[in-house]
Amino acid sequence: MNTCEHSEALRDYAFDELAHAERPAMERHIAACTSCDSELRALQLTTMALRAIPDREVPQRIAFVSDKIFEPSPVARFLRTVFAFGGQLGFASACLLAGAIIFSATRRPAEIPTVVTSASTQGVSRQIELAVQKAVAQVRDEDSRLAQIALAAAEIRHKEEHRNLLTSMQESMDVMQKRMGAYTSLASLEMPTNGGGQ
Repeated sequence: MNTCEHSEALRDYAFDELAHAERPAMERHIAACTSCDSELRALQLTTMALRAIPDREVPQRIAFVSDKIFEPSPVARFLRTVFAFGGQLGFASACLLAGAIIFSATRRPAEIPTVVTSASTQGVSRQIELAVQKAVAQVRDEDSRLAQIALAAAEIRHKEEHRNLLTSMQESMDVMQKRMGAYTSLASLEMPTNGGGQ
């Protein structure tokens, strides 16, 4: 957790929301403050990882899992198309209803065992639950795989940046050593002259 007083401005700087006039001062502060520098690197790494993950469309519905289970029978589809005309077949439906009432009055309907009904309902519920669990597991596996790929890519970039930074530091050290060697050789050349003058 960054306890620096510039942490809010640092987040604005990281997401390019800081005013243009304030950016040089923030860059000087980041160069001097190690906690802000490490937080900025973490924010940049997180942003790169998030940009590497492709956008996915949110599912519009989950009912597709149960479509096959609740698909109407051929008779139900036929009756649906027949009765789609509504007013034109009103008289026919009234006749069918009257016939069904007369038939049910003359015959005693068989009792439907509640155990079978509840068992079949439980079976359908279980199938739906298993199908939903399978779909959710597939989406989670895909998301996990994409996140691992993004993190691996970010880690490779981070290692490459670290290697480049070490190389540039080594080059700077070499230049400084050459300059120190040049200054030392100049100083050794000047010392006898000063000594001879005294």
